[in-house]
Amino acid sequence: MRIYKTSSDQAAVRVDGKFQCFPRSENHRSEKKLFSTVEEAAAFLCSNPEWGIYMNPGGALIYRGICIERDAS
Repeated sequence: MRIYKTSSDQAAVRVDGKFQCFPRSENHRSEKKLFSTVEEAAAFLCSNPEWGIYMNPGGALIYRGICIERDAS
């Protein structure tokens, strides 16, 4: 599974070993949520569409155009 931005090559990456999701408001960045797995982060983003996730390259918080791609099994 991977989380990426549809219009760029950016993809969610771990920072300090965790996927990091953030609320849209600059005033609430300290309320970030940390996830050990991409599956946990993806489930959270699906339930909280107003939140974003940290992606590279470029080190950006992405809130729009997020795609969650599951591995075919």
